[in-house]
Amino acid sequence: LVIEDGLVVRQLIAETLQHQRYTILSAPNEAAAVEVIEGHSGLIDLLLTDMVMPIMGGQELAEMYHIAYPDGRAFYMSGYPDTSVSGQGVLEPDGSFLHKPVTLPELTLKVRQPLDRQPKTGAAVSD
Repeated sequence: LVIEDGLVVRQLIAETLQHQRYTILSAPNEAAAVEVIEGHSGLIDLLLTDMVMPIMGGQELAEMYHIAYPDGRAFYMSGYPDTSVSGQGVLEPDGSFLHKPVTLPELTLKVRQPLDRQPKTGAAVSD
């Protein structure tokens, strides 16, 4: 699930990941993301969210996501340096971070990393 308020950036991320054979859900804001999280009947393996959003931050959104998908992985992106984000205790211990702007090869590599990690409960992670 890709949450990004910038239309062009969100579309570029979605298209890039679709070319890597990922099934992509996307949302332009926090409210739409919550609707997807609560209403999607399938598995959402990865939450890719901007850290700084107007209503709800990435960490709060990730907490809601983990209630519905305890084995899911949260992946954060921001235009702010990762040291300022992680220094505030925002990132999960196993959370990944991507600094924007990002190259497309970096995006595909970074998204793959949390999916390759061992699932939290030992269950299989599907693509």
